[in-house]
Amino acid sequence: MNGVLTGVLLTLLWGTVLVRFPTLWRDAQQRAIWATLCTLAVAKTTATPAVNALLRDVVSQPQVIPHLIGVATAFFLLRFISLVTAYYSARPRAARYQVLLAVGVWLILLTLIVITPGGIKTKGIELMGTPTAASAAAYWVTLNGYLGAVLAIASVLFWRVSRSAPAGLLRNGLRAITVGTLIMATYAALKTTLIVLHACGVTIGVESIEPAANGLRAAGTILAVVGAAVPATGKIRSVLRAYRALWALRPLWRAMRRTFPEIILFSRRRALVELAAVDDVNLRLYRRVIEIRDGMLALRDYLPADALDNARTFLSTPATTSRPLSSSNGASSAADVALVEACGIALALERHRAGIPAPTSGRWSDTSRSAGRGFQPPNKRTSTDKRSSTDAGTPAHERVPADRRTSTHERAPTDKRAPAHERAPTHDRIPADERTSTHLRIPADRRASTHERTLTDKEAPTHERTPTHERTPTHERTPTHERTPTDKRAPADERALTDEVAWLSAVSAAFRRREPRRFARHATRRDASSPPDQHADQ
Repeated sequence: MNGVLTGVLLTLLWGTVLVRFPTLWRDAQQRAIWATLCTLAVAKTTATPAVNALLRDVVSQPQVIPHLIGVATAFFLLRFISLVTAYYSARPRAARYQVLLAVGVWLILLTLIVITPGGIKTKGIELMGTPTAASAAAYWVTLNGYLGAVLAIASVLFWRVSRSAPAGLLRNGLRAITVGTLIMATYAALKTTLIVLHACGVTIGVESIEPAANGLRAAGTILAVVGAAVPATGKIRSVLRAYRALWALRPLWRAMRRTFPEIILFSRRRALVELAAVDDVNLRLYRRVIEIRDGMLALRDYLPADALDNARTFLSTPATTSRPLSSSNGASSAADVALVEACGIALALERHRAGIPAPTSGRWSDTSRSAGRGFQPPNKRTSTDKRSSTDAGTPAHERVPADRRTSTHERAPTDKRAPAHERAPTHDRIPADERTSTHLRIPADRRASTHERTLTDKEAPTHERTPTHERTPTHERTPTHERTPTDKRAPADERALTDEVAWLSAVSAAFRRREPRRFARHATRRDASSPPDQHADQ
């Protein structure tokens, strides 16, 4: 059973070390936690019988090598705790003292190893079956005292952090680390106590206790390693999604890069460095979307005004494609609209290579999305003739910008608005200089929503509200990150990027099909055979 646990533990340790290797380029905290996991993996590997037997040809007492490496593991864990709690900022010399403490523990252990007759015994049967020398007992007290103290400090810290961490993977991971380090600290304290009692002459049988104790220690280590890896799973999924999106956009991006090399913003970074932080991968994805859009913008000069309509007609004919569009004039699916867009891109690229600009530039499909509604093909959106007639006769430069208009569902119906003669006279309104300054108003994203406000907040007079000295102090209120969010949707810019990536990925997938190239050749032959006057009229 212990062999299985050891195999699982080593697999988790080295897997986590490899996954977190790119984080070395991020900050000191990530380097400290990576060094902790790496030294722990080396210590557990050297403790296996096979590796320990190989080291016997190099050193006289290979059984103590995992202990010395374990001291380094505890040092890096203590350094990580100090960085997380900003302990070094409050006490700048603490880092130096920690190094001196670790070096001192090493020197003491090496000295005790040399002076102990017969060497240090590590197996429970050997320790309890023979009298324990005072130097051997001091060795175990020093080793387990240092390791147990660091593990106890880590348990307390991770528990405190987990209480204020947001619910989910992060909180569960921190609590798993807390339980795992607490188990290992308990194991170190129990083992030290038994060794000291045996050195004092108390006979203790450990034949049946040792396997269970070793299994408990391995389980605690596995729990701590899994807890350390859990928070990183969200980042790994984000990285994988970003790389999958980059791969999906690659066909369309390569076509734009070959046609317009100047649109490439920056040279591509190494994939290993990009894996070090999710932001780097998302930045590359964001750059790729911008580069594709810049290429499409440059291609508009080569896109005829009727190109997309002609592509839709071409794709609706069974004789020209194996899979005609679902409807030529009705609602089309997202894949059909993406295929029409891909046909327009192929035609614009062909005309660009031939150096034939369009007489009248066309426009690409409108890919704006309504928040929370997902993708909406252009022919499903509200047409111009169905929009409010208010803007119909207003010049474009006099209209209110779209981002400053009141949402449709928030406007009062026209028939319920007060007539002009019933509204408050202009001279009774609050003068502009007496209104609340804009910079003093509560931002919209921090105001309480209408359904969350109480009657006191809206209608109670000032003298009936709770006095300031009776309100809950700020430090006793529920932390912001523990409150239930009223809107769990992603930020608008993140949703916009996700929608744009989904749309361009669909266009890129359609661009790889045969229909766009067929349409480009068909449209080119048709334009070549058209009379010059007819071509000019288009």
